[in-house]
Formats: sequence, C-alpha cells, structure tokens
Amino acid sequence: MNAPATENRVITVVQHIQHLIHQHGLSAGAALPSEVQLSKELGISRGIVREAYRMLAATGAVELRNGRVPRVGGLSTQPLTSMFRHVLDTGQVSPLHVLQFRRAVELQAVGLAALNRTHAQGLALLDTVKEMRQGAEEGQSLTAPDLKFHALLAEASGNPLFQVLTQTFSALIEESMLSGMVHYTDEYHQDAFIEVHQRIAAAVWEQQPARAMQAMQEHYQQAELAVMLSP
Repeated sequence: MNAPATENRVITVVQHIQHLIHQHGLSAGAALPSEVQLSKELGISRGIVREAYRMLAATGAVELRNGRVPRVGGLSTQPLTSMFRHVLDTGQVSPLHVLQFRRAVELQAVGLAALNRTHAQGLALLDTVKEMRQGAEEGQSLTAPDLKFHALLAEASGNPLFQVLTQTFSALIEESMLSGMVHYTDEYHQDAFIEVHQRIAAAVWEQQPARAMQAMQEHYQQAELAVMLSP
C-alpha cells in the first residue's frame, strides 16, 4: 500500500527540481541542492530525494557523482543510446531502420556543414578521405575512418544536436556497418565507397550544400543496400 504514495513523493521531488532549474535559469553544470537540503526543505526522506535525483540522472537532466553535489546535466548521448540499443536488442527496429533514420539526419547535417564549415574542418574531411584510401590499400577496415568522417561532418554543421545524434548512433551504426562491410571488401565496391566520401568532402570544401546532400544520399543508398544484403 505504500508503493503508490512513495512513487508520488518521488514525482513531486522530480517536479520540484525541474521547476528549480527552470525558475532560476540554471545552466549545464550548475550546482543543485543536496539530498540533505531538499529533504529538509520539502519534509521528505533523503531516500525519496535520492530516488528523484536518480530518475532525473537517467534522463540526462542531472549529473550525479559520488561525494559531490548534484549538477544540472549537459548534452549527453547516454539516454538516447540506451533507448535505441534497447529497441534494437528487442527487435522493435532493425539496423536498416537505424540507417534510414541516420540518413534523414545526415542529409540536413551535411547541407549545414557545407555552409558553416571552418577552413580546418574542410581540410580534416579531405584528409579523412585520404586515410580511407591509404587504409584500403593496406587492407584495413573502412569502418573507423567512416565514423570519423561523419563525426567531423556533424561538428562542421555547427549544430550541437547533430553532434549528439551522431555520437549516439556511432556504436549502433558501427554494428550495422560491420555486418554490411563485407560487401566493400572487393576493389570495385571499396572504390565506390571512398569515391562518394570524396565527393561529399569536396562539396563541403567548396561550400555547395546541394551537391553535398546529393552525394550523401548516394552514400546511404550504398550503405542500406549493403545491410539488406547482409546475412
């Protein structure tokens, strides 16, 4: 009979903390009241306050560290990563679904990257394509430089949300890439894979968003086909 009452008190504390953050305009990293402070202020046990903080930490809204005061959470990949890994593991979505979602995100990101990239970011993309070519010549996997390439694009977009999404999906995409990368082991398909990255990098360097988006569209058509052909 105590469970609903306990849950309601936890929700009350969660809402109080959320209101506190909003009311005072607290930014990421700002200190929040300790368990002791909130317990006294609200007349609720420290255990209830602790559970409320844990609930908020699970969403990324609060950062908890042993022996330190709670702090307002910053941008974090953890909540999204956990959720998407769960739906993948339970078969609610497939690796192909992940790639299709990533395509929609990256089409916008690459267009922004072409408009917003710095000189250094443009050079870094071109250099990463060179790493791909060298790696292919040495028989190395293309997975690592591909993930690096897409992380650079997200950064060049100038939108931190694209960076969070790219980081969130890196591990998930790596799994789907590894299942499809077998189709890039021959020279013809490797060349096509690298060539489309070259065109993306060149379009971003020349600040041509439409060309960059078209090349990215072709890249994901290749990637989705490889995953669909995977056993």
